[in-house]
Amino acid sequence: MIGSRLRTGLLYSIMTLTTLLLVGGTAWLVGFPPPARELAAPAPVSAASRANAVTAIPAPPTSPSPATPIPPDHASLPAADEPAPPDPAAPVDAAATPTPRAAGTAPRVGVQVGHWKTEELPDELARLRNSTGTSAGGYTELQVNLDVSTRLAALLEAEGVSVDVLPATVPPGYDADAFVSIHADGSSDTTRNGFKLATAWRTSPASRMLHDLMRAEYAAATGMVWDDAITTNMRGYYAFSYTRYTHAITRTTPAVIVEMGFLTNPADRQFITTQPDLIAQALANGILRYLRERDPNDGGALIPPEPTRYLVQPAQSVPIYAAPNGNSGVIFAAPPDTRITSFSRVGDWHEVFVRAPEPGNERVIGWVWHADLESRTTQEPAQ
Repeated sequence: MIGSRLRTGLLYSIMTLTTLLLVGGTAWLVGFPPPARELAAPAPVSAASRANAVTAIPAPPTSPSPATPIPPDHASLPAADEPAPPDPAAPVDAAATPTPRAAGTAPRVGVQVGHWKTEELPDELARLRNSTGTSAGGYTELQVNLDVSTRLAALLEAEGVSVDVLPATVPPGYDADAFVSIHADGSSDTTRNGFKLATAWRTSPASRMLHDLMRAEYAAATGMVWDDAITTNMRGYYAFSYTRYTHAITRTTPAVIVEMGFLTNPADRQFITTQPDLIAQALANGILRYLRERDPNDGGALIPPEPTRYLVQPAQSVPIYAAPNGNSGVIFAAPPDTRITSFSRVGDWHEVFVRAPEPGNERVIGWVWHADLESRTTQEPAQ
């Protein structure tokens, strides 16, 4: 699980190497490209298959140790030790461009196992070396992340995809056709349930497409509800933060982070731990659909937008909505002198990061109608 919740609503042991080799085939850390071929359509998953798991994660010991206490709506690290989300307006390397792919090259996907081998993180990420994830009911997050990830890798490889199963340490400047980080959520409120996905602060059209297709396929296959409590640490996930860290993806790699469900919710935990094949298939369906429907020649879709900053004019207020829809509800009214950073746009709506002036110093992520930005704010000069 990743991060502390915004207002908007972010072991029993490590799986063995033998399990990786048996389940994941050649997809272990460094992928071995299989022969390229046309991607198949996602496999349909019936309601009946959800009720009858084929293979389950091994049950925990009969007398498991108590679950690690989890602060409310929190990650595995104390707040003071969590990495701050990167500034959405930080400069980027303008020279970064998509890496050309030779004709006939198999698509490459990085599947990162959340919290795997965090003790081996490099010095620039040393503060995360104790980030072991959540746990509940005798299961650890790492256990389920690793199990589902290896099954996912096998499914993708079977469809001609070259897969890298990655630990917490991302290779420097990792470049792929898609990058998916696998996690499970946790909360002290055991009634919280559902899955969520997030992209980086700066969302390229390709990343948004990957996100939307994976969300649709995951919901359709699993029947799980969507949790809209996206966190700052999901959007600012370190593996996305190419402006801050060497061990991160490239600017042009479409990427999402997935929270498969709440390990701390009994129903979600039962589903995730008894039906890992279904979870992996749901994830594979979304990735394969993205690879099939994208335009591999559209390099522009891989470029994240440049952020734009606005300042709310005196005697004005800008409504911040929960979604790019006027009926989604206003979650915050930005007062005068509030800085609004637009880091993504969908039609007439801007996805924004808002930091209100003192004394409230509110931090909000939401959506603003373009007409409101034009009429109620002043655009600040580019830095």
